[in-house]
Amino acid sequence: MNGSGLIERPVTWVALAGFMGTGKSRVGWELSRALALHFVDTDKLITRVVGKTIPEVFAQEGEGYFRACESEVVERVTRLDHAVVSLGGGTFIHEANRRRLLERGPVVVLWATPETVYQRTRHSERPLLKTPDPLARIRTLMDEREPLYRQGTIHVHSDGRPAEEIVAEVVERLWAWADADAAWEGETDPGRVPELADRASD
Repeated sequence: MNGSGLIERPVTWVALAGFMGTGKSRVGWELSRALALHFVDTDKLITRVVGKTIPEVFAQEGEGYFRACESEVVERVTRLDHAVVSLGGGTFIHEANRRRLLERGPVVVLWATPETVYQRTRHSERPLLKTPDPLARIRTLMDEREPLYRQGTIHVHSDGRPAEEIVAEVVERLWAWADADAAWEGETDPGRVPELADRASD
């Protein structure tokens, strides 16, 4: 707690991006609890607004309609404050979404191997994995999307790690990001720099 009685946290808004099955929903939920922020899952938001599951939207309306819904949701969530936002796997790969999200705040990208993703998603109804060889499809999609995911702010691996451990790393990395950001602004506001130096020696 800081002197004003508010919870001390590195950010009041952060998004989680990454391929399906990398743990965004679970880690996002745990991160929101750790930072005392609201949790928003964009896929669940779309499901609630449209009144259909994601597979139903893909089957009945097509991927184009789903991506349009996704862009609308990105516009909404970037206007929020005090939120941890878990993004659908494809959300961050679209340039307009990516630009809007990165302008709003830090985007943490979660990574996992194709094998881990396959193990985590093989019993789900993922429209993009309705194929004879889902593991090959996962590898292809991950390769295609990697350069775009690399544009995120912070990168964390989720393979074989409990959510609490991942969250602890994300929080630590967010503090480092926030301190660097504040130090940059501190060039014009010297009063902030000593406080940052204190934290660095913690």
